Amino acid sequence: ALPAMWKQSVYTYEHIEKLEAGTIVSAPFGSVDKSGFVVATVGTPDYITKPISVVTDYVLDDTTLKFFGWISSYYPSTPGVHVQHFVPSFLKTIPKFKKYKKTEQIKLPVPTTMSVEQQNAYDTITKLKPSNSVVLHGITGSGKTRLYCELALKNMREGKNTLILYPEISLTSQLEKTLVEFFGPDKIAVYHSKRTPAQQRQTWLKIHENKKPYICIGPRSALFLPHKNLGLVVVDEAHDGAYKQDSGNRYSGLVSAGSLARNHGAQLIIGSATPPVQETEQILSKGGQLVCMHDLAMGSDELAKTFEIVDMTKQANKSATYMMSKPLIEAVKKSLENKKQVLLFLNKRGTARMLLCEECGWHAECPNCELPLTHHHDSFTLLCNICGFKKKSVISCPDCNSPLSLKNPGIKAIEQDLHRLFPGSTIARFDSDNKKQDTFSENYEHIRSGGADIIIGTQLLTKGLDLPLLETVGIMQADSALMLPDYTSEERAFQQLTQVSGRVGRGHSKGKVIVQTYQPASYMFEFVTTQDWHGFYEQELEKRKRSKYPPYSYAIKIWVVKNTREKAIKASNDFCTNLQSYTSLRVLGPAPSFYEKAYGKYSWQIVLMSSDRSKLAEIASELPNDFYFDLDPSSLL
Repeated sequence: ALPAMWKQSVYTYEHIEKLEAGTIVSAPFGSVDKSGFVVATVGTPDYITKPISVVTDYVLDDTTLKFFGWISSYYPSTPGVHVQHFVPSFLKTIPKFKKYKKTEQIKLPVPTTMSVEQQNAYDTITKLKPSNSVVLHGITGSGKTRLYCELALKNMREGKNTLILYPEISLTSQLEKTLVEFFGPDKIAVYHSKRTPAQQRQTWLKIHENKKPYICIGPRSALFLPHKNLGLVVVDEAHDGAYKQDSGNRYSGLVSAGSLARNHGAQLIIGSATPPVQETEQILSKGGQLVCMHDLAMGSDELAKTFEIVDMTKQANKSATYMMSKPLIEAVKKSLENKKQVLLFLNKRGTARMLLCEECGWHAECPNCELPLTHHHDSFTLLCNICGFKKKSVISCPDCNSPLSLKNPGIKAIEQDLHRLFPGSTIARFDSDNKKQDTFSENYEHIRSGGADIIIGTQLLTKGLDLPLLETVGIMQADSALMLPDYTSEERAFQQLTQVSGRVGRGHSKGKVIVQTYQPASYMFEFVTTQDWHGFYEQELEKRKRSKYPPYSYAIKIWVVKNTREKAIKASNDFCTNLQSYTSLRVLGPAPSFYEKAYGKYSWQIVLMSSDRSKLAEIASELPNDFYFDLDPSSLL
């Protein structure tokens, strides 16, 4: 059956021979040829059809076609959006594919000793049925990757294949190196968009031919390779927002990985030091298993880390350098004297439009959504980007009468301060402005071996990196994520701070984490400093249950883009009026989008929540022009 949510029908072509479903072909579409695959064979229609141009020797099997059918129905879109995932562009240039050559008989590695905790986790997971998905909570440095290797080895002995996903391409070299050392190079298939078309094609063919068990690694795009006989699907760093496609077909890599695993009868494992609240609750409520690793895989508790929360509202902690407290400056000096590395983290997403009192920590909050209000300077109003609540803005703190701050310094300005404070030190800055040759992934081994004294960067530095010379981590704007007007802001802040603090105390040497904040009383910091994910998870669930946010409902974010603010407001109001025919639908908004004006156009949004996801999917499939949607959004911003 064809996916019901498609807005277009499937196109009919002719061929002299009968072609089985899944056959990859190329056919004329307008003035060009386009690649796709056969959905079904039909009788001769009563209209003229065009012939298929090229028929390849390659066929997507039933499991891949089922996965295609699922994602097409679960995430409403036009056919081409989904097809391009399964028939990537590098296939279009090849009329006939070169067969992937069969290699020698595989030689499996000899098992080595795991830690007691790793062995316990291994025993628990391997005793489960494949239908029992696993949430693996392991603190940073607990050895989750080693556990994945052992599980993949067992899977390989049974003649099955393994897929290991990670969130960012920059993590490829580290994971590939670990797996190659464990299994050897011939058993590892790497796939991501930064590889050349020839390299991508080689991996695609290797997996399609499936001559021997393999371990495929890659970001979310690796889900759509023509996998066969998968026995294990691992989603590492499962908390990371990069698993959610944020443009075009806005699918969730975590949810899609679960569907792929079910189609193959494979076991799904999502692993993280901070497993995502929504997906964890959904897995556990359906009979999944929580498996925990709370100890370091190497070293001892004496080599763990200590935390220091620096209250930035206290004058005694402030220095002449904005964004760097006296305790942080002293910690950096000490580490440099010890010939150790320092990592300074700045969250660039944050408080530029949020009013914050730097004396007492006050900020404006929506009475309806319990989320921070956004300051709009043109109308001098405080506005909720979720429900539309607004009130007059203020210039001084209503609690202590101090001036309110809108400061949000850039990373380059902080780099200049570091050169002034620590002359002679080698400083490496990593952010979105880096050229390819200057990115962290290109310089990882150099940095890891001590090529920089002070490393400063943004979110990239929170992701699964192991730096043995690192001694001090400074988090310069810990409140930033908390100030975002979104129900997931506390979770994002907790994940971010836990992950970046996890770069130290991994068993190499004792580490220290300096957390600078204007809101030291926030419950989130207590859970970060005690590394208590369980406590945070329970409290976050209770908060969401109280407000009926996911996972206690399904959500869709819908927004309209118009040339003027007035047209955007009218279109969004008219849309809400037309929703009155739907029952049991919670409507938040309309309200201006977090980034209301972009590229000269205006965007207003509506958030809908319901216990029935199919109702939201139906609304999405019938949206008018100029309207866009994100079903199951990871954020309401």
